[in-house]
Amino acid sequence: MALTAVPYGWSTLTPLPLAALLLWACTPTAPRAVAARLFWSLTAFFSIHLLFLPLSFAQLFGVVGALLFPALFVLEGTFYALLGLLVARLTPGFLGRVWGLAFGWVILEWLRHLGPFAFPWGTLGYTLLPTPLIQVADLGGVLLASLLVTSMAAALASLARREARPLALVLPVWGLALAYGLTRPEPSPPTHRALLVQGNLNPLDKVAGTADPLPVYARLSGAAAGTVAVWPETAISDRDLGRLPDQPLLIGVARPAQNRVEAWDGGLVGAYDKRRRVPFAEHFPLRAPLAPLYGWVFRALGVPDLTGLLPGRLDRPLTLGGVVYGAYVCYESVFPEIARGLVRKGAGVLVNVSNDGWFNAGNGVAQHFALGRVRAIETRRYLLRAGNIGVTAVIDPRGRVTQALPIRREGALQARFAVEEGQTWYVRLGDWPVGVLALGLLGLVFARRGVKRTPG
Repeated sequence: MALTAVPYGWSTLTPLPLAALLLWACTPTAPRAVAARLFWSLTAFFSIHLLFLPLSFAQLFGVVGALLFPALFVLEGTFYALLGLLVARLTPGFLGRVWGLAFGWVILEWLRHLGPFAFPWGTLGYTLLPTPLIQVADLGGVLLASLLVTSMAAALASLARREARPLALVLPVWGLALAYGLTRPEPSPPTHRALLVQGNLNPLDKVAGTADPLPVYARLSGAAAGTVAVWPETAISDRDLGRLPDQPLLIGVARPAQNRVEAWDGGLVGAYDKRRRVPFAEHFPLRAPLAPLYGWVFRALGVPDLTGLLPGRLDRPLTLGGVVYGAYVCYESVFPEIARGLVRKGAGVLVNVSNDGWFNAGNGVAQHFALGRVRAIETRRYLLRAGNIGVTAVIDPRGRVTQALPIRREGALQARFAVEEGQTWYVRLGDWPVGVLALGLLGLVFARRGVKRTPG
């Protein structure tokens, strides 16, 4: 299943291994056996899917960097094991367990988007990105796509037990979703320009204070004087603001305890604060009582004694040259409510400044980029992405990459885009309709738990 996840072009095949997983996990009679099979399966899934994390941090920080992540993989496996235990206890029959897991899986993904420790990597809806099916995201977000995936997997698992009726119901739904995706109108043709700048700088040098990134970004931005230039996350620090070039800018700025996007045009026009902070990187739970432990980890990694970022308070779109930009920062690209909220406040184009320079091994850069593309579909907005090492690109409102720079190479992209208006159903309603639908369907499964039993 990990090998059919994003960013692979064949990721739409995910219902096949997921069906095999559901078939295998739901076969035992004992609920604890169901939970155990889900625990080991999903721990393995996240270990493979997120392998870029220990590989990249081992390159940057040595063995200690790699040892930070197994606990994350086990934690994710535990979430799915608890889901399996709940479903297996409430639905003794095989088919009830399969469908309970299919609907419960979407609810769990919804929960994994919420709270200060949210980490929604592995959301199954993204696997539909290579197909027109992903266009349903403007109706119910990526979770609606997840419901399509898990329902198809459950139908295939049911078919393996010679129960064809679920597949007969799911196939028409997939057909309707495909027809919807194929008939979406083309976006507005590009009418505006921006310059997306990719500095390709080592993030450790910036943390250590041994880099001077401003001359690099100023030189690359000089190719389009007068055009809005977009610089990546933490491209410069607040100490560099007095030396900015004389042109409109959207800049990732590292201020004390703040990670910001600032709009400049002869002076500060506005700012947006990063609100979704990366757990254990930008905010540290129990920082004071666990100070000795944190101190040991920081020394082992060879980084300064980090204190984290303050919660962001500035969350309005930024206006330059009459264009309203919905700007957000790096990790926030995997949280649909961030882009959705900015569009609700008037953003006509999305801007994601990022720094994936920490990912030097595996496919983490491509994964992060693929997840963020769905924000363009959910909101039907052009998305301008400026990354330190990439991916620096333009994504149109159908999620297609229209322009891009090669990764890990210094450059500047003359981006072309249009300013869109209106609000999709997803922008208006968010995740609640799909969440409530999944809860209702799960409730129906539990209500029918004694109606039909299949020997296991």
